[in-house]
This record gives sequence, structure tokens and C-alpha cells, in this order.
Amino acid sequence: MIFIITIACVSFLPGLCMNLALSLGLSVGFKNTLYMMFGELLSLLLVILLCAYSLSFIAQYELFFKIFKILSSIFLLYIAYTLLKAKFAEAECVISNKAKFVLFAQGFMATISNPKAWIFMLSILPKFISLSNIYILSAIILLIEFSALCTYALGGYAFRFFLKDYAHILAKISALCVALMSFYILYDL
Repeated sequence: MIFIITIACVSFLPGLCMNLALSLGLSVGFKNTLYMMFGELLSLLLVILLCAYSLSFIAQYELFFKIFKILSSIFLLYIAYTLLKAKFAEAECVISNKAKFVLFAQGFMATISNPKAWIFMLSILPKFISLSNIYILSAIILLIEFSALCTYALGGYAFRFFLKDYAHILAKISALCVALMSFYILYDL
């Protein structure tokens, strides 16, 4: 029970993936945001499995984490840039297969390059996970994360009807927050 409450609290906290889901819900609508969500959930599953199967290996290489933080910061700056350049349409737009893949890749990269996801999983998994129950706990984590992503994306989708004239301001504020997070990661090196 503590595991589920902890995962739910962390999943519903505003962070990079939730911010991305909210912003995409605003800009491309809920249905198209699902592509980002599937990419994010796949990369989260990879993070969970890699952390569970290689806890001791990852934890002993400090240089690996520093390089990882630098690359993650660069990716966060890219996300901030895309949020700044986002165009917001009033109706849900039709997107191409290439754009669907880009959304999927954004979601995938948002989690796989997020050091907080890795560090959180490395810190919480040893307390609750064994190789015999890893798939059950992974499914619980993914279900909770999907619920949080849907909540943010639907919130963004609904919110855009109230922000028809001010969505670009919210995107700029979101971009600033993501960029600040990137600089904080670099500062923390």
C-alpha cells in the first residue's frame, strides 16, 4: 500500500512529463497526446526494468550520472525551445504519421533522459521489488503514471478553451520552467 501511495504522489507531481502532457493537451489535443504518453510509458518501463536488473552496476558509476545529467539538460532545453515555438490551434488538429512518431519520441526521451526518474527508481525499487514481482509492480507503476498523464493532458485540453487568447503565454511560462530545471540539473553537477 505504501508503494502505491508513493508512486501515485510522485506521478501526479508536476514535472517534465506532466508539463509535456499538459502542453501537448493544449496544443494538439488529448487524442494526439496519447502518442507522447505511449512513448513515455515505454521508456518508464525500460527505466524500471533496467534499474531493477542492474541496480549495483548503475549506482557505482558517478561519471555515468554526470554525463547523463548533461545530456538530460540539453534535452530539457530542447523541450523548452519547442514549447516556446508551439502554435496553439483551437480545434484538435490532424497530424501526420511522422508527427505521431515525433510525439512518441518526445515522450520516450522525456523519461529515458530524466535523471530524476532514474534516481527515484533506483532509490525506491530495492525496498519493494524482487525479480519475482517486478512485472506486477511495473504494471502498477505504469497504470498510475498513465492516469496522471491522462489527467494532465485532459486538463490541458479542457484548459485551452479557457485560454484561447493566452495559451502562448502559458507555453512560454512552461518553457521557462523546463529551461530552469535544465539549468538546475547542470548547476547540481
